[in-house]
Amino acid sequence: MSGAGTRSISVVKASYTRSASQAKGSVRYMQHRQDDLGERQTRPLFDRDSEVTRQEAYDRLDRAAESDGKTYFYRITLNPGEGHADLDEHGRQIWAAEQMARIEAQGNTVKDWLAVSHTDQGQHDHIHVLAATSRTLQKDELADLRTYGRESYEQQREQQRELGLYQDHGDVQELGRQHQHERSYDEDREYQRQQQRERSHGYER
Repeated sequence: MSGAGTRSISVVKASYTRSASQAKGSVRYMQHRQDDLGERQTRPLFDRDSEVTRQEAYDRLDRAAESDGKTYFYRITLNPGEGHADLDEHGRQIWAAEQMARIEAQGNTVKDWLAVSHTDQGQHDHIHVLAATSRTLQKDELADLRTYGRESYEQQREQQRELGLYQDHGDVQELGRQHQHERSYDEDREYQRQQQRERSHGYER
């Protein structure tokens, strides 16, 4: 399968709990779920800005549970389609942040969120998100999120292609080693962050 052909769909699965304790259990699952070889993994947690420690994640979930109004801890799986990741980790981080911003644009409040990339399970790399929201997500909102997820993934993939960071697994090529851009690697990263901030619809944690 070519890199361009593996991302024709966007799958969003979601369920929620009102329990911060169960949400913490979901964080542990996200980090330590076994890989294809049956080996327990320790994957990094991240938010829209950086990596997050386990204790920081627990503290943030507790604060969300204690905040004003109701809190729904959503377990959301973002899967752009069959195939291995053709975005790098930072690209996936930006993509996840854009989906959380979309939920806010729908009129919900995302009190906080954390995520983990799963790139070692079968033929469908995906992202697990634990999001604390102020209300439940409706069916039409999830449908909208699927459409937006597909479109924003393609935009992020095209941006990484332009930066020379895109990986085409169909041809087993890593274009990140071949790009001719004048910007340095750090400048490329800052450019991506700036683009994400401009598209984030004013999202703030």
